[in-house]
Formats: sequence, C-alpha cells, structure tokens
Amino acid sequence: MKLCLINHNFRYELEKLIRIFLPFEKIEFSDTVINEENVAVTEINQDIAVATLNFNERNIKKEIKVKNLSDEKEKELLLATALFDCFTEITGYIPNWGLLTGVRPAKLFSRISSQSGEKATENYFKDILKVSDLKISLCKETHKGEAEIINKSNKDSYSLYVSIPFCPSRCSYCSFVSHSVESAKKLIPEYLEKLFEELIITSEIAKKNNLKLSTIYIGGGTPTSISETQLEALMKTIMDNFPTDSVLEYTVEAGRPDTITEEKLNIIKKYGATRISINPQTMNDDVLKVI
Repeated sequence: MKLCLINHNFRYELEKLIRIFLPFEKIEFSDTVINEENVAVTEINQDIAVATLNFNERNIKKEIKVKNLSDEKEKELLLATALFDCFTEITGYIPNWGLLTGVRPAKLFSRISSQSGEKATENYFKDILKVSDLKISLCKETHKGEAEIINKSNKDSYSLYVSIPFCPSRCSYCSFVSHSVESAKKLIPEYLEKLFEELIITSEIAKKNNLKLSTIYIGGGTPTSISETQLEALMKTIMDNFPTDSVLEYTVEAGRPDTITEEKLNIIKKYGATRISINPQTMNDDVLKVI
C-alpha cells in the first residue's frame, strides 16, 4: 500500500489508521500523487480534506469541508475520517473502535467528559470518532471505575512509582526502555544502591511537605527479574521509609511468568504489597516462548 501525503504532514495518524484495515501491509509514502492500484491519496485542497482510495479494484473518493483552516487537529481528524470512510465502504469492515488508534480510550473519554459532560462525550465518540455503542459502553464503565479511585486522591496525597528497568530478555513487542539481566547484570547492584538513596530522599521530601502516600507501584522492566535478595532489600527499603500499611493499593509488577518464584511471592506479601500485576500477552506457552 502506498500513502500519498499532499499539502499536509499527518503521516503518523494516517499510517496507524491504514493498519486497522491492513495490519501486515508494508506502507510506502509519497509527497506526490500516484495513480495505480493499492494507493491512498490524502490531500488538503484549500478548505477540503480529500481522501481517494484505489484498492481491491475499486476507486472511492471522499471529501469533507474544513471549517477552521488554522486548526491542524481538525484537518488531521477530517482526513482520517475521509480515509476511514473509503476503507469501510470498500472492505465492508467497520472497526468497533472507529478512528481511535494509539490512545487509551477511557482516558480520552474521561478528559472530554470533564470538559463537555458525559452525554456530549458519548455523542462525540459515536458521531465523530465512529466508535461502536459496545465500546462506548465499555469506556463509560471504565471511566466510572477509574473516577471512583481517582476521587480518593486528595491534594496532599501522592503515588510512588519505583522503576526496575531490567528484564530476563527483551520481548519482541516491547518498546520500553529496559535492559536484559544477562547483559546488564553488573549494573544492577549499583542501580539499586542509588535507587535506595533516592527512595530515602523522596520519603524525606514527602514528610517535610506533609504528603500522604496513596499508592505504590513497582514497575519496570520486570521487577521480579532481580534476585530474591535484591527484591527483599528493595521492598524493605520502601517499608522502612514509607507508610505501606496505610496505602490504598501496593502493586508489584510480575509481568514475566518465568521470573516468579514462591520465595519472591512470599517476599512481596511479607513487605506489604496487596497485589501483583501479571501481563498475559498470550495464554499459549509456545507463542509466549517465541515472543
């Protein structure tokens, strides 16, 4: 598939949109019009957003008027909408999440709701973003669940995030900053030493400002990839310097099943964590090993 970008630079959003319909297709880009099969031409033509799709031996063109030419977000959205309409008409496939790509839908729903109200947000998701009723209902449910938790946070409360940027190996889908334990093993002791110093300083700042700890999250990387001794030293440092008995939620991320041992689970429980976060990227062991 070739994507032509004429009089605009909305490459990222339009590429992600195409991948909704053609997830494994290689996409090439051009700043001039190409007239051949498997080509999407997107153009801002004065005050018109235009998308033309030549695909599956069909050629469809959609045009939408731009009301505010100085609003780049509006132009991007209208181009995406025009291209989306071309794809749905040719393929017959209507994605449940509509135009949404690369965002946390419930977070977007919450942000718009706080500005415009829930009903207006529902209408925006349905009429503008083309999200299905099923997914809008899911966003509403998630938004309400998150709001109940967020509302427990006060102006004088804070959350503690502790980063352990090490993993047994890099998973094929991963885009986070992390290092394999094998290649960075010698760095871990010094990293933890500096981390413990930072935790102590952070706790002193919180106490000085009369802040109340509400949640703790030990993330990464994969925190359970460090040794039992190192994990216990980390969690003891946290317990010795922060009021872990009064937090609403204390999570340790244990994303890799191959890093979890009974001893590590006992340490996590011993030092006050109330839950672990396991990320099942797949329930198929063979696929998981390949990843």
